Amino acid sequence: MSIAHSSSRRITPARHSGAPDRLVVCFSDVEMGAGGPYDDFPHSAWLGDILRAYTASRYDGLAIDFVFNGDTFDLLKTSHEGAWPHHVTSDIALAKMQRIADAHPAFFEALRAVLTARGRGANVHFVVGNHDPEILFPAVQDLLRARIGDRERVHFPGLSMQIGRLHIEHGSQLDPLFRLDESRPFLEHAGQTLLNLSWASVALLDVAIPLQPLLYHHDRLKPKALVLQLVPEVRELLTSAYWTYWTKDYWRDLFGAKNPVKTVSWTMLKELVRRVASFEVDVTMDDDLHERMVARDDIDVYMVGHQHEAGWWSYGLRKVLRTGALRDEYMISPRGDVQRPINKVYAEAYLCGDEIVRSQLVERVAPARPPGTMPESIFDCVPLIRERLSPPDARKQEKALQAAQEDKERGERG
Repeated sequence: MSIAHSSSRRITPARHSGAPDRLVVCFSDVEMGAGGPYDDFPHSAWLGDILRAYTASRYDGLAIDFVFNGDTFDLLKTSHEGAWPHHVTSDIALAKMQRIADAHPAFFEALRAVLTARGRGANVHFVVGNHDPEILFPAVQDLLRARIGDRERVHFPGLSMQIGRLHIEHGSQLDPLFRLDESRPFLEHAGQTLLNLSWASVALLDVAIPLQPLLYHHDRLKPKALVLQLVPEVRELLTSAYWTYWTKDYWRDLFGAKNPVKTVSWTMLKELVRRVASFEVDVTMDDDLHERMVARDDIDVYMVGHQHEAGWWSYGLRKVLRTGALRDEYMISPRGDVQRPINKVYAEAYLCGDEIVRSQLVERVAPARPPGTMPESIFDCVPLIRERLSPPDARKQEKALQAAQEDKERGERG
């Protein structure tokens, strides 16, 4: 009996053959800040231990690439001279980066130690995210290279990078509100070079980030919908602040003052209306990644971050690995009285030449925050938010009544 079309049934060997010769270790959303309670990652010594572990003998013979895939540094929420300017010059970016570097010496010491121990077979890459576009400035890159102590093996690939059949990007370019203009990262205005910030970054700097003293910890809590349900004052405060911004302040600056970092597009407006209508605070980008994974044959593994949710999905031998946030985040109980630290997830990929041998997500137990750097309860902020939401006259009247009551009580005691 003859078998027709036998050639169509042939199984071809895997592209990758032989032992791995390269390891890529990818971290995202570390979000190191300038220290203190507002810093979402007070664990640079813990991260340093993870990095040093790759100097062990079992990694001998492997070239190692450490990729910090966006939002490594929380330059977005780091203040400059007590404010959060949206006109970011090289000097402002450098000053903010200096504050973060001073708060996290253990991170830079660990990178220096690993590069020294691994020799020329190790490299460090900083991909741009929506919290750290300041690393596009050459002066900031020079500072990071100086802190790490190496100029040749510290790289700044921009918004994405590719190693063989592995593609790495932060993920914010898939979000219409955070997307940077790749062709125009800087603007010239009034004799200064400014970062061409995304629309959402400008809005956060103008509205939400100045509310850090009240809401710095609530940004770390999940699920967001439950936070807004349990503490409706947070929702009211943000809605009120953004309503004023979107209906008055933004348009005044756009058409009146001709602010160069404030722009508008139909895509941005549609996305803004959709998120306002649903009060959706978390970005989704899974569909875009799935389409790219199916359509492109030159990439076997995508590594992304940005969503702060670890994930893995596949299409045959191709897959997407979404790393979780390394910054501190907590899952709250239905009543909001329990906060459980969420474990931290990063990714590894082993390559043989350009081919992916295997890739995986790595989960680590979240370390405890230093004492005094988070509130006792998620409800601690409510009295201050209510005071802020009260009309000015009502606040004055309430304070006067409170003072009168205190005087009365002192008189009764006396």
